[in-house]
Amino acid sequence: MSTAENQNLPYELLGRYFSGEATPEEAMAVDDWIREHRDHRKVYDQVAAIWDDAALQQRYQLPDRATALQELQERLRPRPAVRRMTGIGRIAAAVALLTGVAAVLFFILRSHHTRNTLAQVSERTDEAIRRDTLPDRSTVVLNSHSSLQYASGFQDTVRAVKLLGEAWFDVTSRPDKPFIVSVGDVKVEVLGTSFNVRQSDTTIAVMVKTGAVRMSRGDSSIQVKAGQEGVYHIARKELGLTAGAFNTNQLGYATRVFNFEDMTLKEIAAQLEKAYGVRVVFENKALEGCTMSSTFENKPIEYVFEVISVTLNVTCRIEKDQVFISGVGCGG
Repeated sequence: MSTAENQNLPYELLGRYFSGEATPEEAMAVDDWIREHRDHRKVYDQVAAIWDDAALQQRYQLPDRATALQELQERLRPRPAVRRMTGIGRIAAAVALLTGVAAVLFFILRSHHTRNTLAQVSERTDEAIRRDTLPDRSTVVLNSHSSLQYASGFQDTVRAVKLLGEAWFDVTSRPDKPFIVSVGDVKVEVLGTSFNVRQSDTTIAVMVKTGAVRMSRGDSSIQVKAGQEGVYHIARKELGLTAGAFNTNQLGYATRVFNFEDMTLKEIAAQLEKAYGVRVVFENKALEGCTMSSTFENKPIEYVFEVISVTLNVTCRIEKDQVFISGVGCGG
């Protein structure tokens, strides 16, 4: 890569792009640069890998631009040639140089931000789910075996959170301060909406209840609207929309909105346990196979089990965080 090309490296743009501060026009400029040359793609992937290894607090703030430019340009200053390189040698040198640029970019960002580190808030769940309110009054429901991390007070230019597992978000509208969820290789950006993010070994799925979000991975992105589900296939590194609307019951742990259609009492109990933080005990195991259909819109737990009692002719007894179900049969 020539000196002139070095000077055209959009290292500052890359910093803004990865920090989530790039404007749509700047993001498009980065995308164009990536497509210009296969070596640009290599640099992009290397910087992305470095960035993904960085702690969350090091991602969303840029260094002083003048200092960053001076340091990078000093590193890129041409050196006297000592011998003529072969074609393969030039490619290797270019890749090495670009890798160095990526490293410099990261360490400048890191060293700068180390001086401005914001306190981090970390939440983690085991079996039970956790409901919480974020600094901007957005609400989050963290499902079992999940974790969430974000900067205290959301003092940065974006409201950035890092998720591992599954969570429901009801985000307050702040057009001047986007809300960004980082999960695996994917970013989910919103201004104000409610949605669920679920990460598994094979996919990252985003189900939107209200508004719309943008799912992105590198230079690929899709828009997911209310009632739709966007999925990122980890192995294929592909983003796409699933056909039809998603199953409302998948969000029940957070919204307590259910649409049970000919489901067994055992299946229903499993969903109610998560949504209400209780344990359901079948005193007569034969009742687990009873089926019913009903809808619930964020009703109190006493109401829900009263409906079950009347519908299936069983007895539901609530004692603290346990619900005991007894009876002789279904509807008899």
